Amino acid sequence: MPTYEFKCNDYGAEFEVVASLSEFERLKRERTVQCTACGRSNVEPEIVAFQVQTTRKSA
Repeated sequence: MPTYEFKCNDYGAEFEVVASLSEFERLKRERTVQCTACGRSNVEPEIVAFQVQTTRKSA
């Protein structure tokens, strides 16, 4: 399941939420993600890069 990073606009804390894509969209829409440091819902998702690694070597 994907991990999404959020940042609290009130406290400045950064934290992660593990959720499916549909759950993530629902959490954003309903603004139910709460900061793990202060408990407020004034958070924004962070844009992060990700890397995919496979066990096969490319030619």
